[in-house]
Amino acid sequence: MEEKFLTRRDFMKKTFQYASAAALVGSMAGLEGFDPPQVEAGGGEVVSAAVGYSVDPDPRKAGRDAAAMAKEKVKKPTFAMVFADPPHKDFDSLLAGVTSIIGGQVPLVGQTTGYAGGYSICPAGCIPKSVAVLLLESPHLKVGIGLGTDCRKNARAAAKKATLDALKDLNYNPWKDLQKVKPGPALAKHHPYTVMMMDDGAAGVVDYEIYGIQDVLGWAPLVGGCAGDDGSLNFQPLLFYRGKVYPDAIVITIFSGAVKMGYGCGIAYKPVPGKCGVVTGGDGFREIYEIDGKPALEVWFEWSGAPKDEILSKGQMFPYNQWHPIGVQEHIYPEWIWIKDPFRFIKEKNGLGVGGIVPIGTTIHLLEVTPDTVIQDNVRSLKYALEYEGLKKVAAMIGFNCVERLTILMTQEGKVTENFKAIMDVVGHPPIIGNAGAWGEQMFAPTGNIGAQNMTLCSLLIGDELLS
Repeated sequence: MEEKFLTRRDFMKKTFQYASAAALVGSMAGLEGFDPPQVEAGGGEVVSAAVGYSVDPDPRKAGRDAAAMAKEKVKKPTFAMVFADPPHKDFDSLLAGVTSIIGGQVPLVGQTTGYAGGYSICPAGCIPKSVAVLLLESPHLKVGIGLGTDCRKNARAAAKKATLDALKDLNYNPWKDLQKVKPGPALAKHHPYTVMMMDDGAAGVVDYEIYGIQDVLGWAPLVGGCAGDDGSLNFQPLLFYRGKVYPDAIVITIFSGAVKMGYGCGIAYKPVPGKCGVVTGGDGFREIYEIDGKPALEVWFEWSGAPKDEILSKGQMFPYNQWHPIGVQEHIYPEWIWIKDPFRFIKEKNGLGVGGIVPIGTTIHLLEVTPDTVIQDNVRSLKYALEYEGLKKVAAMIGFNCVERLTILMTQEGKVTENFKAIMDVVGHPPIIGNAGAWGEQMFAPTGNIGAQNMTLCSLLIGDELLS
């Protein structure tokens, strides 16, 4: 079936129509004699970028060393991003180490990573117990950042506040500017903004946070990921904002300017033929009680072949849920699937708790995946990201990779390394930073819809080129 993804022109046309409405690679750290290679900066003509990283166990020194490595290439940064692994624990000291190098005035955002020891993505690969720092510098790219707290109490309000604060920090409203553009070629060339969100992966309210962003900005290109935790933070992922650490928070970054961008996300999972049904009972949110009138948990056991006794006795769905989640196909673009991770069972209702909103009446499919389809999907999604604005030169890549995607790759020796090499070959080996253990991802899908899900790689490509 021919894919029907939006072109950039289609996206901008749709934007105008709505203007009036409101794991990537193998473990390398911790090895005797580990000596991470120095990395050249990306870009330079339009956007200068560099990523530094450290595996030093001392939090302050790790933050300082990572920032110093990046600052060797980017002398006057205008934006900083930090990913840090839970074993460092003292994140206040870690961020103090970063700001001791770049200064306290540079806009800084970031988050903790997840999975066994935590994994940060950097130019050396996907390294556990590490700190990674991205620095950007560009006269063509404006950046505004904002913070919202108390997400569990009111996720939509927190996201709205963070977005408004980011706009205020940007000191420019690209959405209002877009409304002045007339339909036609000028609209297709107008690039108003890109929104990046990071939030608490344990709060479970991402969908409402997206609504809060759209309350302010309407329909916008969105990328992002949820902060993670390997368990050592008591399952309290943390966000970084202007050199400080926040729990139960959301951080919004708005990039605005004539710099080419690319948005990568894709689905490595495929529907299993003959295994689908309609949700006939649930709370209409993230709990499914019945599928085709039968107990949802029993249906999933039947479809997936997962060991019922083992799962019920252990009290957890992992790892069987990562191999056989359920998903919802888009009606117009069935190639695109929104994954609903069945990460827990609801014993008293014989139901499933899933990682995304599933209204009653929704048709759901059992999905399957292999390490090879993960790699193929990453390559495909990044090629689409390059094609979106015709990117020829990438200054930097930011990625949010689901922790379950990382664990799938780790089931076969060499696949994580193969995956990273394939990604870097596609994008041209730019400075790369990211969370390899995200607890959920937010994305602008190739179908044109905005949403959140699990088990994906969501990436932002920042070009070293201007829109013509």
